[in-house]
Amino acid sequence: LMAAARLDIPTVVISGGPMLAGRFRGEHIDLIDTFEAVGQVATGQMAEDELHAMEMEACPTCGSCAGMFTANSMNCLTEALGLSLPGSGTCPAVHSERLRLAKEAGMAVMHALEADLRPSQLLTPAAFRNAFAVDMALGGSTNSVLHVLAVAQEAGVRFPLAQLNELSARVPHLCKMSPAAGGHHIEDLHHAGGISAVMAELAQLGLLDLEQRTVAGCGTLGQSIAGAQVRDAAVIRPVRRAGRSRLV
Repeated sequence: LMAAARLDIPTVVISGGPMLAGRFRGEHIDLIDTFEAVGQVATGQMAEDELHAMEMEACPTCGSCAGMFTANSMNCLTEALGLSLPGSGTCPAVHSERLRLAKEAGMAVMHALEADLRPSQLLTPAAFRNAFAVDMALGGSTNSVLHVLAVAQEAGVRFPLAQLNELSARVPHLCKMSPAAGGHHIEDLHHAGGISAVMAELAQLGLLDLEQRTVAGCGTLGQSIAGAQVRDAAVIRPVRRAGRSRLV
């Protein structure tokens, strides 16, 4: 993302995607559960052979860790910035849809080249506000502040930290994702409608600039999320019954 902003050539970002969650004793688990289990072994609450069994199940496929950690937070926010296609942030690495997305990304970047659509036209102050609003709705990694602001600097956009506090007072917290205790995983978010559905909920409150351009058909954000719906209200809470985010 930083290179795209720096070089300002037509760009479509496509990642390898998140891994699936593991299963241990009938529960979904991920990397953070093994971290906690190490502490449980140290305090005598878990046997070492149990920890080993958990380690063998926690990361069952290729891909970035299954929760809303740094990599997945940034992949999701890349959608909000308009530099990746819908579904790119949440589609699991092992799904055939990821291969289709990769092919569609190759087609999309050729359309962006033909239209001379450059990152400087996408990475505007409003796009960064959109991204941080989505970040707070997701309860994303606090590392996203570092990384998104680094991209903003490369794009020549000044985004004071104080604006994050202003956004946090307005943006509802829609998703409870791992590593939050009892949270869902990225695959759950994908099946619930993904980032497009999250943005459609935020749009109901006027929290997004829907006129921002995206690489999806070289249209606007509003066009990109048109028709997006929440398919699982337990994963993406409706804005009318959501909590408040406090990212910083």
